[in-house]
Amino acid sequence: MSKSIWSFLFLAALLGSCKTKQPVRPDEYYENLSLEPEPSTINIPIRLYKNDLLKGITGELGSVLYEDKNLADDGMMMKVTRRDGLTLNVDSQEITYTVPMDLWVKKDVAISTVEAEGSLSLDFITQFHIKNDWSLETKTAVSGYHWLREPVVKLGFANLPVTSIANVFINQTKQDFAATIDQEVNDMLDLKKEIENVWQEINQPFLISEEYATWLVLNPQSISMTPFTTKGDRIEGILSVVTRPTVFLGEKPPARPIGKIPAFQQGQSDGEDFTLFLSTEIPFKEAERLTKENMIGETFSYANKHVKVEDVELYGQGNKLVINTQLSGDYNGNVYFTGKPEYNARKNRIEMTNVDFDFTSKKALMKSASWLFKGTLKKKVQESLDFYLRENLDETKNAIQQEFENYELAPGISMKANLNELNVSHVYIATEGIRVRIGMNGNLNVDVKGLGK
Repeated sequence: MSKSIWSFLFLAALLGSCKTKQPVRPDEYYENLSLEPEPSTINIPIRLYKNDLLKGITGELGSVLYEDKNLADDGMMMKVTRRDGLTLNVDSQEITYTVPMDLWVKKDVAISTVEAEGSLSLDFITQFHIKNDWSLETKTAVSGYHWLREPVVKLGFANLPVTSIANVFINQTKQDFAATIDQEVNDMLDLKKEIENVWQEINQPFLISEEYATWLVLNPQSISMTPFTTKGDRIEGILSVVTRPTVFLGEKPPARPIGKIPAFQQGQSDGEDFTLFLSTEIPFKEAERLTKENMIGETFSYANKHVKVEDVELYGQGNKLVINTQLSGDYNGNVYFTGKPEYNARKNRIEMTNVDFDFTSKKALMKSASWLFKGTLKKKVQESLDFYLRENLDETKNAIQQEFENYELAPGISMKANLNELNVSHVYIATEGIRVRIGMNGNLNVDVKGLGK
């Protein structure tokens, strides 16, 4: 046999002995584990400001409340002007008002005419109820009056019938006053419109962290409201919204179709707290992006052997995560690792535990590339996959807190939240990524300012 043939056979044998057997790709499958978000209740105090309502009503009433300039018809002229000091209170399903006013009267007393001036306070009560479609139905009536200063006749030879003068004025104006107040209350307390605004907004994805591409979707299920009450300078009612919230990481999730607002229900809650149970998902696509940032281009060495990471792929295998690393250099091919994501409460982050070479990779690399087992590749994979929940759960809490520090739902309607606690209950592998169950509690309120503007 010639020398050249021996050389060829030796080279072929050498190359054959150096050829690395490629590991078999681990199967991809997922456990049918679906933890629906627990119902979460958000109690939202709706705060209206009495001064806004008072300004609207006084503006609508004007300064001259009533004027009769015709003396011939009934022998009496009258002018009523509004004084400062209109007051308002709300209790359950009633609004009460006290309107102080000045009264000027000119009376024909046969032989002459006399004039008198006085002041009285007229009381109104508006009864209302919230209809099924969240619109207000109101009915205003005069509930009484009392003299602040009885009319004093300028010429002392005649007496004026004080009671009849008040009755004339009240009988002639009460329907107009009541209609004016009804209209103003309906215009300014357009509850249906405000609830529609709130319902529209809470059905939209909230961007709670631009830096970490974190979105909150509340998925509201039902909504109810307590009766209105007066607290200091405010009128308050508490909306209770039952939701099934979810947090998404990565691209903005599509807005779900917004259905009709659920029919009005009378609520009982008297607190401002909320408790949210969130289902958060770190998509494999997003996790791959973070892992690639840490690993692609990295070179790992052991003795005189070197490999470079060219690509990374993530997918699931039951409750484990498979990490497929594509390498080049002294080993060309794929190496598979597996690990299980778990929440580390002490460190407040999600970590990969039991990260190791997949069995098929161990078997394939044992003889020809076992040096990979001794390098730092596995450690780097471990470090790169120790995801913080968007780096750290505190970051998520702070992002939510900042976003809702003064979130404008609509012009003049702002929502403010305060988060007290955030914790993790479950971490598991799902079809599209790593899912995390988060619970958080705190309180929030909605301010409605500038009514009628």
